[in-house]
Amino acid sequence: MQKLSLLRNKTAGIISLTILFTFEILAQMPSVKVPQQNQQKPPTQAMIPPAEDNTLYYIILLVLFFGLGGAIVWWYKTKKTEGTAEVDPKSKKQKGKDGEPVDADKEMEWFRKHQNVISKDRGKYPKRLPKTSNVLSKKPVVEEELVEESIEVAVLREKMNKKTFSQLPINTFTELKPSKPYNALPISNNSDLMSAVEQAHDEFEEDEEVRDLAVRVLAAFKTRNSVESLGQIALYDLSSNLRSKAVSILSDFDHQSVFETILLACADPTREVRAAAARGLFRFSFDRADAWTRITETNDEFRMKQSARAAIEADLVDRSFDRLVHEDMKIAYEAFTFVTLLIKAGETEKVFKSLESHPDVNVKKALLHVIKVTKDPGALDGLYSMLETSDLTEELRMEIDITIQAVGGLVTA
Repeated sequence: MQKLSLLRNKTAGIISLTILFTFEILAQMPSVKVPQQNQQKPPTQAMIPPAEDNTLYYIILLVLFFGLGGAIVWWYKTKKTEGTAEVDPKSKKQKGKDGEPVDADKEMEWFRKHQNVISKDRGKYPKRLPKTSNVLSKKPVVEEELVEESIEVAVLREKMNKKTFSQLPINTFTELKPSKPYNALPISNNSDLMSAVEQAHDEFEEDEEVRDLAVRVLAAFKTRNSVESLGQIALYDLSSNLRSKAVSILSDFDHQSVFETILLACADPTREVRAAAARGLFRFSFDRADAWTRITETNDEFRMKQSARAAIEADLVDRSFDRLVHEDMKIAYEAFTFVTLLIKAGETEKVFKSLESHPDVNVKKALLHVIKVTKDPGALDGLYSMLETSDLTEELRMEIDITIQAVGGLVTA
């Protein structure tokens, strides 16, 4: 009510002030003299005084008139909207926006009934909801359903741990499959390429900047002679910077013919080159299992040993042992081909160390399975040495005996 009276007082003040200004302006306007008909005309035009222009006064008067009218309309609308919310103290009914009366007592009675219904249905809510006191005090809430769910998860994990070796994909690999052929890169006789091949080698060009420019030219040609030249730089150039660049370029070629070069670069004495080779080795899109198999198929003892030692330097051995028992057949087979290369190359030190100390029994069985499939006589000495140890389980000892038989050796009593 105080706001309403204050609003009315302001409106009345505005209207009074507008009327006052209007009368003041009218009072200040000069009177217009009407010329008489019998008055003689002045002898010259220069003696006639200029007529006064009252246009500005009329404009101001018009603006004040419209301002007064707007103030009256605004006051009328304000009074009308406030009248719709008036309350009749006798009937306790209030008019809403539609003009329909609203009974406050009936509304309160409806709310009390609705509140009673909610309180009765409150017991139907799920019991898993935590209490407010537990949430505020941050106490753990243990419910029967949550306990049952955790038991189911524990049972599932126990079943996975009890998965037998015969159910793993490694058990299905009974031979090393021949590698698949691939399309060789073309040979180019481009003059720029041939010039870059000659300038890329340090025995012909001592200036490193010139060799660096040649490497950048070679990068533009994905050809067989370009790969051979970049491979020589990646392995034998005196500059570690150029070796690293050549390794990165070969990795970007993403072709089967560069795999062995990138692998050998993993044993580079410079950390920069080893890091570039490791990144490239895992970025290839072609099948790496075929790449490992091609090296094994050469039957070149020096070549296989060199590749195996480079893989050991790149720390690929331990992770490959774990991948032998992977449930993905493709991953398991790649690890199978890699371990086969290690055994064929005679690099079995880490193999027998894992057979003695690896915590997973399935990994031990998988390693023995690879030896059994490979049938390399060089592994017999290590198997016999293991049988002399007394801390072997009966299951593992039996698996070693079976492996020795498969390789072609004599089983000890």
